Amino acid sequence: MSKFNPFRTAHESNTTDSSLSSMQDKTAHHQKRPTSSRRSSYESAIQGNGVVLAKNERHDAAHHDHGHHSRPASVNATFDEGVLMESGFRGYLVVFGSFLIIMAAIGYVSIYGIFQSQYNDIYGAMGESQSSISFVGSLAVGFQFGFTIISGPIMNRFGHTVTLWAGTIIGSLGLLLASWGTQLWHLYLTQGVMFGIGVSFLNLAATAIPPLWYSKHRGLAMGICFCGAGIGGLAFGFIIPALINAVGIYWTLRIYAIFHFVCTAFASIVMRGPRQLAGPPISARKETINLEILKDPGFMLWFASAALFGFAYIIPFTYVPSYAKDIVGLDPNVQGGQLLSIMSAANAVGRIVIGFAGDRLGAIRVAAFSFVAAGASCFIWMSAHSYGALVGFSVMYGFFSGAFFTLVASITANIVGLTHLGSGLTVIFLTNTPGNLFTLPIAGKIIGNAEDYKTMIGYNAAMYFGAGLLLFFLMFYNRYTKRADAI
Repeated sequence: MSKFNPFRTAHESNTTDSSLSSMQDKTAHHQKRPTSSRRSSYESAIQGNGVVLAKNERHDAAHHDHGHHSRPASVNATFDEGVLMESGFRGYLVVFGSFLIIMAAIGYVSIYGIFQSQYNDIYGAMGESQSSISFVGSLAVGFQFGFTIISGPIMNRFGHTVTLWAGTIIGSLGLLLASWGTQLWHLYLTQGVMFGIGVSFLNLAATAIPPLWYSKHRGLAMGICFCGAGIGGLAFGFIIPALINAVGIYWTLRIYAIFHFVCTAFASIVMRGPRQLAGPPISARKETINLEILKDPGFMLWFASAALFGFAYIIPFTYVPSYAKDIVGLDPNVQGGQLLSIMSAANAVGRIVIGFAGDRLGAIRVAAFSFVAAGASCFIWMSAHSYGALVGFSVMYGFFSGAFFTLVASITANIVGLTHLGSGLTVIFLTNTPGNLFTLPIAGKIIGNAEDYKTMIGYNAAMYFGAGLLLFFLMFYNRYTKRADAI
C-alpha cells in the first residue's frame, strides 16, 4: 500500500514508482474486466494523480458511496494512506481563479506608487507629510498580512467560500468608499484598513487552495497564480495613469473597485478545495492556529526571513515614480508608470520561472538566491541617473522580487507539512505585518532626514540580504537534520 506524499524526493519517487509498477502488474488481470463508468473515471483519476492503491482499496473505493467523500478538504486536512484526491480540469480553473484574485488585489499594490504620487499633490497641499501620506499604502499591505491572525482561523473554521466572499465584498467596498474621501484619515480607513482586510482574506485563500490540487508541479502552479500581480501591474501601469488623466483619481478608484469585484467574485464562485475520491475519510480540523510549529528551528528561520522580506518588497514599487521625478526629472505619471509596468512585467515572468525552478532545484535554494539578487539590484537603483538605468533596475528587481509569493506555500508545506499548511501560512503572513506596516513610513523618514534616496535604497538592500542569508542558514540546518526534501 502506498502512502500519499506530495513532497517525495526524486530518488524516493523512482523507488516508489518501481514498487507501484509491480503492484500494477499483479492486479492487471482485474483491470481487464468490464467496468462501470464510475470505475473508469476512478482509474483515470488514479493515473492523473500518480497514486496507485492496493487491490482491496481499489475495490472498496469503486463500490463506496461517492457522496460520503464529496465534502471539500480543508487547509488543515490529514492525508492518510490510500487517500486519492480529485484532479483534472477543475484544478486548472482553481489556478485561473487564484490568478484573477492576485491580479486584481495584489496587482494594485504594484501600482500604488501612482496613487501615492497623486495623493502627494492633493494632501501635500493640505500640509500633510510624505510619511503620513505613505501610511495609506502601509496600512493596506500591513492589514493584508496582519489580519491573517483573524482571517486564517476564519478560513479554517468556516471554509474557503466564506473567506473568498468576505474578501471580495470588503475589499471592493473599501476602494469604492475611498473615492468619496476628502480627508487623509478617510483613506486610512477605506483604501488602507478595509481594502487591506479584504486582500487578507483573498490572498490567504488564493495561496492555500491551489497547493491542495498539485504536488509535483506545485511551484509552477503557484508561479502561474502569482504572476497575476505582475501582469496586473503591467496593464494597470498604463491604464491607471490614462484613467486619472481622463476622469480624475476618484472615478479611477470607482472603476477599479468595480473591476476588483468582478474578478474576485468570479474566483469566489469557481475556487474550492479538491474532493476526496477514495480512501479513509479525511478528518477536517476546526483548529485556529497550531502554534506547535513555532518549536521547529527550521520554521523559525523561515519566520525571520519572511519578516525581513516584509520590510523590503514594497519600497521600490512605491518610490520609483518619486525617484524618477526628483532625481532623474521624469514625469511620475508617464515614465514613472511605465517603469512600474516594466517592473510588473518582469515580475510576472520571474514568478513563473522561479516557480518552475523551485520545483526542479528546491524552493528554499531558489528563494535564497532570489532574495540576494533582488538586494543586489538595489545598487543599480542607487546609481541610476537616467531612464535607461531605471529600466535596467526595474527588470532585474521585478524578476527576482516576487520569489516569496511564488514559493511561500511550497517552503511552508515542506517545513510543517500539508496538514498544517493553513497554520503555517497564517503565521508567515502575520510575520510580514510589521515590515509592511512600517517600512514605507521608515523609508519616507530616511529620505526626509538624509535628503536623498541613497540611504533609503541601502536600507532596502540590507533587508533583502538579511532575508537571503537566513534562508542559506535554513538550507544548512535542513542538511544537518537530513531534511533534504525541504531544501
